Amino acid sequence: MAADNPGGAVTGRQVLAFDLYGTLVDPIAISSELGQVLGGSDGRMVARLWRLTQLEYAFRLTVMGRYQDFRWVTSRALDFALASVGARLTERQARRLVALYDHLQPFPDAVPALRALAGMGYELAVLSNGTRSMIRNCLDNSDLGGFFGQRISVDEVRVFKPSPLVYRHAAGRLSLPAGHVRLVTCNAFDSVGASAAGMRTVWVNRSAAPFDTIGAQPDLTVPALDRLPVALAG
Repeated sequence: MAADNPGGAVTGRQVLAFDLYGTLVDPIAISSELGQVLGGSDGRMVARLWRLTQLEYAFRLTVMGRYQDFRWVTSRALDFALASVGARLTERQARRLVALYDHLQPFPDAVPALRALAGMGYELAVLSNGTRSMIRNCLDNSDLGGFFGQRISVDEVRVFKPSPLVYRHAAGRLSLPAGHVRLVTCNAFDSVGASAAGMRTVWVNRSAAPFDTIGAQPDLTVPALDRLPVALAG
């Protein structure tokens, strides 16, 4: 296996596969638009419920073997979040909110981290639950697209993270053994799933939360993405 160079550069082929939603871009930032559309409702609370339901639905569909793509899941999760606060929107309003996933903005620490990591010689990829078009639109609209040569969607295997099929497929797409790929994610379930499939992991713990109590601990934990280059070089 190629090793990181303590001097800062990398030797051999080193790939960092980044989760998209919650790691590079912020789904909860939709709360401002939600607040405007919903009036009296708490936009941030609805945004969090939308995100949690989106993930729960993805888990359930995978367990049931009934795949639907992530845009479908995102739309149904929004329906549930709105119903939970008694909100009723027109179909056009709901479609507009779902379309915001194509325009999520990056966390402030994302671009500095990606620029530094690319400069160190790391190959950067995206591994996401999003559809191909969702990944493409989000990266292009957030000005992150230029950092990523490989963009891998779970659509290609029709199951969601943390199924081991996702991580094995990603390693295959990258033409590397799983152990030569390091997944960078803010989602503990994603880190646990990648570890179980043989990948190395970085957990971005912006909220200083406890890690999951099942599965392997991450190989590396950082409080923000822009701390990752120094952590890898150390």
